[in-house]
Amino acid sequence: MILDSMTLDNFRQYYGRHRLKFARGSEQNVTVIQGINGAGKTSLFLALNWCLYEEGIDNIGELISKEAVSRSEAEEQVQTSVELTFLHDGERYLVRRILRGLKQKNGTCETDSKPEFTMLRTGADGQALRVPNPIGTINTILPSNVRTYFFFDGEKIDNFARPEATKEVKEAIYLVFKLEILDRAKRHLETAAREYRVDLKQYSSGELRKLIETCEKARTERENAENRQSELEEEIVSARKKIENISARLRQMENAKVLQQRRDELEKSLRHHRVELDTAINQIRNLATGGYFISAYPAIAKALCILDAKRERGEIPSSIRESFIKDLIEQMDCICGRPITDGSPEHNQLQALLKSRLPGVLEDNVLETHAALRPIKERIVRHQQDLKHARRQRSDLIERIDSDEAALDDIRRQLEGSPLEEVSKLEAQRTEFQEDINRYILETGELTERIKERSQQIETLDKQISRAQKEEYQANLLSKKTDLAQKAANSIDDMYDRFADEKRQNIENETKAIFKQLVWKESHFQDVRLDKNFNLEVIDRYDTPARPDLSAGERQVLSLSFITAMSRISDGEAPLVMDTPFGRLSSQHRNNITEHLPDLSNQIVLFVTDEELRDQARQNLEAHIGTEYRLEFNHDTSCTEIIEDSK
Repeated sequence: MILDSMTLDNFRQYYGRHRLKFARGSEQNVTVIQGINGAGKTSLFLALNWCLYEEGIDNIGELISKEAVSRSEAEEQVQTSVELTFLHDGERYLVRRILRGLKQKNGTCETDSKPEFTMLRTGADGQALRVPNPIGTINTILPSNVRTYFFFDGEKIDNFARPEATKEVKEAIYLVFKLEILDRAKRHLETAAREYRVDLKQYSSGELRKLIETCEKARTERENAENRQSELEEEIVSARKKIENISARLRQMENAKVLQQRRDELEKSLRHHRVELDTAINQIRNLATGGYFISAYPAIAKALCILDAKRERGEIPSSIRESFIKDLIEQMDCICGRPITDGSPEHNQLQALLKSRLPGVLEDNVLETHAALRPIKERIVRHQQDLKHARRQRSDLIERIDSDEAALDDIRRQLEGSPLEEVSKLEAQRTEFQEDINRYILETGELTERIKERSQQIETLDKQISRAQKEEYQANLLSKKTDLAQKAANSIDDMYDRFADEKRQNIENETKAIFKQLVWKESHFQDVRLDKNFNLEVIDRYDTPARPDLSAGERQVLSLSFITAMSRISDGEAPLVMDTPFGRLSSQHRNNITEHLPDLSNQIVLFVTDEELRDQARQNLEAHIGTEYRLEFNHDTSCTEIIEDSK
């Protein structure tokens, strides 16, 4: 979808008819709509959402311009409409949403319960053809559950970058890449397979029936475990959010903020040390599994002794090459010119030399082997030193972690024992939430093992069921249907996982590249990761997760990078429409973003205040602004005029 124009008629404070044209050039792809707070930027943003999806409006009765209602007579019909034209897949569309109302004698306006929505598409002959299913068509072009990732409020954009936003990140990827289609197909196929298995039990007896019942029980247990896992993940996110809220309150309380600030430092240190510990443990594991050559050293040392002895005796390398001896025997001439006769002492000596010499290729291999084995001893020494260093580092880190944990526990005790009841109560709640998280994580691990066991059991039972199927036609037919439906569901499940993981990795790479461009402390952040659990994380130069420490501006940059990455990776084309995008950003962040913003999407629409877009930020965008409007609020009428600024 590429926006072309929007026309408003009596929409909120926009009395009468107003039209905006959106920039969509390859170079000048930015539209700027500027106005002071309260002038009507958000109303235009809502008009766009309402026209397409009938969403974003809390009170539908306030849509019709109050000025238009005031100028109407009692019992006279008044209406508001928003009309939008856009391009999609080479075709031009026009959508219009109209809300009608009737002015009452008391001066209010009673509106219809449902606005009228129409959609037209320009045909090959240039004629506008009515689209019979406009709502379905709009949701095919840009689904309503996806629009918030392309039409978004800049004040709320940092939601994706918050520590508890795993669910939002996963849902965004799920919706933008239409994974629900695969998920829905999988559920339908599994339902069909379940129904076939129920029917199959009626035609089966003995071993097959028992196997089917056991398999169904295992599937139910696995499904229950998966559902419980999802519940626990939500509980963990909720508990972490509550802990952060409590910590924020403690930071503001005079008698607790010093301890809370110290706890923040310790928790950051603890995260850093745990990352380092994981690195050290992995290094020890790699060194341990890669030290196979140490156990082989006795044999290597013995081989080196044998080779050294042969070198001392002059056998390796030989003083006379095998090829030279063969040439003398073949020519039967000595190098001095005398002939060599068959059976002569000279001939016999050459034959003996030939038998005692190693072939040239073999001798080269022996020499190369000797050269390769010689450094093994030094390698063993280095390996043992590295292993010793890694183990010492592991011990040091464990001590530091224990020290951090002890200090954190001491802070917890001080806060719980605070004479201020509010502080003590908050800390008790925080401790309870943390214990809940620990318990949930433990249960999640147990459920993961149970799911793995049940999956292996189901795989084994499916094979046994396949072998135990009866010869009866009906049972055999149902067995084939069951098998086909389940295999199709399993294949879609595998396809889903592969597709989702591929898109996840693509989004991770793209987000990382965009974030590096937009953030001003690019040297401080070395990586952006989107792991298999859809945790969006920033890694600092110390190889430590830094998302909890990001400023509000940095969170907004991370979220913008993530949203833009999804837009680039997705097959669909959509504009980036941002309401108040720079309100919470420092000048450095604002300058960095505006420098690269035109390259992030084919079309950018910005609703900004005069303070958001000035100085360097304005200069960065100037060459890319194709259309610009200024919102003029009339204090006498409380209405807004849309004025196009000439470039």
